[in-house]
Amino acid sequence: MHEFIETKALGRSALISALAVLFFIPLTASAQSSGSSVSVPRPAAGVGVDMGSISKNRGLRSGDFELLPSVGVDGHYDTNVFNGNEDENNVPQAAASVRIAPRLSLNNGTKSEVQFRFGAAGDIRLYMSDKENISNLNNFGGKADLNVDFAARRAISFAVFNNFSRSLRPNNWETTETLNRINNQVGARVSFHPGETPERRPLEISLQGAYVIDNFEDFDFGNSTTVRSRLTGSWRFLPRTAAILDAGWDFRKYHVDNPALAVFTSDSSPWRVQGGLAGALTSRITFRLTAGWGMSMHEKGESFNSMLGNISLGYAPSATTFLSVGYARDFRQSYYGNFIDTNRGTVSLQQRFGRLMEVTAWFNFTYGMYGAFSEIPANTSVTQLNRKDYMLDGGLRALIEVSRLIGVQVGYTLRGVITNFKITSADDRVLDVGAFMAHEIYAGLSIRY
Repeated sequence: MHEFIETKALGRSALISALAVLFFIPLTASAQSSGSSVSVPRPAAGVGVDMGSISKNRGLRSGDFELLPSVGVDGHYDTNVFNGNEDENNVPQAAASVRIAPRLSLNNGTKSEVQFRFGAAGDIRLYMSDKENISNLNNFGGKADLNVDFAARRAISFAVFNNFSRSLRPNNWETTETLNRINNQVGARVSFHPGETPERRPLEISLQGAYVIDNFEDFDFGNSTTVRSRLTGSWRFLPRTAAILDAGWDFRKYHVDNPALAVFTSDSSPWRVQGGLAGALTSRITFRLTAGWGMSMHEKGESFNSMLGNISLGYAPSATTFLSVGYARDFRQSYYGNFIDTNRGTVSLQQRFGRLMEVTAWFNFTYGMYGAFSEIPANTSVTQLNRKDYMLDGGLRALIEVSRLIGVQVGYTLRGVITNFKITSADDRVLDVGAFMAHEIYAGLSIRY
């Protein structure tokens, strides 16, 4: 998904600028690369296959508690920081940066009735440029996650959790404004999992509720609050196969002070339900197969209302190799057109070379069609009311264990959107295009105890 806002010339009217902004904003604050810990997508199918970690035993231990501190420093080179396109007179700008990522995790394992898990990661970014729009990206962000389970080894358990993030994202135009945002989710969960031995329980049902605050620093008409509910269940009726259920219902409300911009946001109550099977066909082949239905339920404009599904396979020809392929049909909430109807194909390969190195390669291809957008400002037109995108996301990463305390990471990522979508003025000037392509390389060093 194209995950960036576009704010073009500041002299345009608020409505036209907002239209250009809309289709580049992720509706939820998603995971991002943090310093030396560039995130790799999870395999499409990983049930029943655990390759473990190449990392040697590390950390500080006291009783059941384990503390894992680390810090990573790496250099990045991005060929298109602002996701520019020459067709819109927005020439791609390249930049180098240094990123520092202190990390800390603390847990007390799984043997206690009260299980504590805490993780925090910093994201400090320093760009090597004298240009104001790039040097303004120098900033710090990060995330912190806390989860506490009570009566964790009993038939009925209760948990409280909090997830905080300050994510850093450049704008989609050469401006000093950014898409930095603060997101916080606080919630509770109750689970039912009968059985004398926790590690062998065949049934687990969980009900979860959460309250989410999502605020932009420079894009306040995207601010919102959400009440989330989710029901999940799994029943392992065969040694390697489980029936699974995942149902969720959210209630999202925007907080827009400017009435002129309120036309671009719509409160919604999206829900989705999927059920199916997941497990291992053999000791080498895993699978996941689900189907269901979803609705975006927006108060105004078009809403998604259709079938959902997921099918994925994983294959481990050896203890050091895992290949995964998958396809998913789903929808995403969007500021532009309310939603995106997505068809996503994924492929990934994880290869380990002893305890020295691990290489991961992945590629995701998504065809997305947006809901129809009707609030088009005067003297402005779009080439497609239902915008259609081909979204690309891929990468290659190698982790090298130099010693118990030192690791090295090198990698490459691709991001891009292929589309004919454009915003044009009354005199046929191109104000904005949706297409872009960007490449990023990085290398870094991590020190951990």
